[in-house]
Amino acid sequence: MPNTCVSLKKDQYWQQILKRLIALVRVLGMQHLSFRGTHEKMNTSDNGNFLKFVEFLALFAPLMDEHLQKIRDNETHVPYLGKDIQNEIFQLLSNAIKQKILASARDAKYFSIILYFTPDAGHVEQLTMIIRFVDVISNPENDITAAASVKEHFLGFVPLKETTGAGMTEIILWQLEQMSLSIENLRGQGYDNGSNMKGKDNGVQRRILEVNPRALFVPCCAHTLNLAVNDSVKCCLEATAFFDLVQRIYVLFSVSTRRWEVLNRHVSNLTIKPLSETRWESRFDALKPLRYQLGDIYDALAEIADDTNLTGACGKTSRTDARVIAKAITSFKFVVSLVVWFDVLFEINNFRQKN
Repeated sequence: MPNTCVSLKKDQYWQQILKRLIALVRVLGMQHLSFRGTHEKMNTSDNGNFLKFVEFLALFAPLMDEHLQKIRDNETHVPYLGKDIQNEIFQLLSNAIKQKILASARDAKYFSIILYFTPDAGHVEQLTMIIRFVDVISNPENDITAAASVKEHFLGFVPLKETTGAGMTEIILWQLEQMSLSIENLRGQGYDNGSNMKGKDNGVQRRILEVNPRALFVPCCAHTLNLAVNDSVKCCLEATAFFDLVQRIYVLFSVSTRRWEVLNRHVSNLTIKPLSETRWESRFDALKPLRYQLGDIYDALAEIADDTNLTGACGKTSRTDARVIAKAITSFKFVVSLVVWFDVLFEINNFRQKN
């Protein structure tokens, strides 16, 4: 009997420890904070947020303080504070959340999938899988629908070894089978405009439609819009020259701390930004400082161009570039282009944020 009591107390002890650690993992995850640092030992600098918060809990929670004392006295060799237990808690919580999402999706019956592809730091192509469905909440008292809302959930990353339409279709169908989601209930597909995805003959959308003709394909609106704007600029030399000049303004100031200091003295509200090569609507942020502070930026360029303290080949080049750019941004063509493109990208940016 005494052994049973001791065992019960020991079980309760570890249950309380794990309960606190799981709660800590949830909080750090919800706040998007990193867990591990350079070191993995207690009471050392740079040991990460997880261990630092454990130390913090020990200041006010006697149970956690007792646990850390046992670790210091080598009374326990299973502290449950290392990276392995953290990863295991991640996996358990992830599986629980995923199963709850899938249960809601199965209750809704019909669903759509949204897929994106991107290489990770290890140069492995990752499939990002997202599911959408209508979540209906019923009132059990009168058996009528109380509320309905569209839910969109991220289900995880899937490594890809093959990026052909046939290979990816096979993986998608296998993933749906593993999640107990019937392909017959699929009602929508959303991908980018890559030929392996939207190809009318061998793309993923065509192969899925052959399995289920009701799984209608809708290309990514943001990607489609981005391609349309990109192509419209590339076919116009005047637009290409305009954006090249905008980028030259940023480069001139950003490559030198001295020139950036000159800019900051003249521009106090909006800082100039570089152009984005992949998201055209974000170029709105690059044009905004020019649209409302063009005169101040011109004054900064004029100060650099007239700075006789800039000597040497680099200094002379900077003064020359500043003079050329200052003259270019005062032209009627540049000012009109700035106003027109700012208005266009403003509308595109608003559309992107709403969708």
